[in-house]
Amino acid sequence: MEARQLEKEAKILLTEIAADRNRAEGLVQYGKMCAAAFASYSLIKLSLNYFTLCEMEQEEAEEGDRSEDYWTVQSAVRGLLSATPEKEEEQIRTLRDRITARMKVLTSYTDFFEQHEYIMNRKEAGLLGQVEQVSPENLADEAFSFVFSDQDKMVVNTRIQSVVGQLPVRMTKQRFYDILSEAIALYQGGELQSARDFIQSIREAALLELPEGFETEYPELKERYDLFDHVTYKDLSKAEYENLQKELESVTGEMEGYATRDLLLQEIVNDILVVQLTAPRADASYLEDRAETAKKILQEIITAEDIYVSAEQFDEWFLLMEGAQEEAYEALLTLESSLESYADELEPDVAKALKTADLLTSTSLFMDLNEKEESADPEERAEEKAEDKAEDKKLEQLKEQLFTDFDQAFAGLSREEKRSRMAKVLSMVPVFFNSREEIREYFLYALENCRDDSELTAVSRLIHDMMLDK
Repeated sequence: MEARQLEKEAKILLTEIAADRNRAEGLVQYGKMCAAAFASYSLIKLSLNYFTLCEMEQEEAEEGDRSEDYWTVQSAVRGLLSATPEKEEEQIRTLRDRITARMKVLTSYTDFFEQHEYIMNRKEAGLLGQVEQVSPENLADEAFSFVFSDQDKMVVNTRIQSVVGQLPVRMTKQRFYDILSEAIALYQGGELQSARDFIQSIREAALLELPEGFETEYPELKERYDLFDHVTYKDLSKAEYENLQKELESVTGEMEGYATRDLLLQEIVNDILVVQLTAPRADASYLEDRAETAKKILQEIITAEDIYVSAEQFDEWFLLMEGAQEEAYEALLTLESSLESYADELEPDVAKALKTADLLTSTSLFMDLNEKEESADPEERAEEKAEDKAEDKKLEQLKEQLFTDFDQAFAGLSREEKRSRMAKVLSMVPVFFNSREEIREYFLYALENCRDDSELTAVSRLIHDMMLDK
């Protein structure tokens, strides 16, 4: 069935269900149609991404050296093309967890090196003799105008956070804690888990705790971590700076390579899991026509000794797939938009599969699939929600533990490292100003209190680069 036809039939079906005409039968049909839409979309996307992954593998390694991840994916793709596409679901979920864990480690390394880049940026102009004459007042005005040149409040807030993240931190530790306290207080009366997630994001960005596998997952990154962790920035020489800059450029390239590969791999794994969950529950007559072409591509990839041998055939198939992903997604959106409304009326296993597929096709590739299930009893659900409210006492305990850990971390850091971590955290918290004038005053105060002309030059360059990027 063409995606446009599926979209048309979905709208008719949803109208019938909303009008309570043959509702029970309609909901069964809705479940099968929705499953088919998820399976079609993910099969089409998978065929394009899997080809890219195989290209990367073929370029980087001989067959005998290919990664365990690659073979796990290939086995699962074979399973998708069989009569039992769901048979390797457990292996794929395990692989997904493994990739997620790797990305947590990689994110921590990224945060660490970004914070050292923050310090080195402020040393560069002075060490290389590139100091410029910068007016703090003019730069504060430019930054202020940039922030408010857009009318969208969300854009304005994001720009404020970006500028604050590059300004020198000139505040006491207590003022820093006060800002965090105000941000955490916003969660009073809300879900405690949301407060925990926010505080955890601060802990991770500030490197207050390192994820499991940090020491072992990327030995070459750990080696560079140890190098930067022992740098004395106060007495940094030009030669030391230049050496560190080379190391920073090298490690940044390596991290980008790791991240690119794992992001692609996670997208592939998510799509495999969607098909495993939904294909067995789909009505095949609703599958998008080009999902069959996607299957042909996948079949050819896993059977070809060299994927480039079949390049001509792939060119023909990929031409047929042009626009297929976008059209399949539009049809899926028509059905998915009603999933929350009707999930409780579907068969439990169908509802669970579709809701998981919905998470897997969301904007976050690393969405947690192991969320706590709500009790079926309305009274128990009410009690659970009441207990989960972010009570003042619980928030206070979380906050005090956060500040204790900051105290311990700061005790072992240089002034430059403390300020770089504070700047990172300040770029994450909700805007903590009460007026536009207060924002400008903060910009000007921070700029006027730059340690030296080298730091002021660096901040000027970074803010101007930010303006150009926007």
